[in-house]
Amino acid sequence: MRKNFDYKVENNSFKIEKFSKYINTHNCPVLTMDLSDLNIFDTLKFMVLCSACHYKKYPEGKLKCYISSDDIKSFISTFTTGNLELV
Repeated sequence: MRKNFDYKVENNSFKIEKFSKYINTHNCPVLTMDLSDLNIFDTLKFMVLCSACHYKKYPEGKLKCYISSDDIKSFISTFTTGNLELV
């Protein structure tokens, strides 16, 4: 398992405002996030909101998201988010 993430989301720190502040204060056109602690619904919600937030600042950027299961990966892949890469 990869341990070097730019941004890690844990169940007790699930806040889009915190992520938005991170985006605005860091130079991160490519950002690797660990969402493996979230359940499928929180993962989906966070990824879609983060994708939009990141896209506003970096239209050509990429979010690389580590998630916990292939079930989540197949569920999320149905959404069109061009700047997301699931790892």
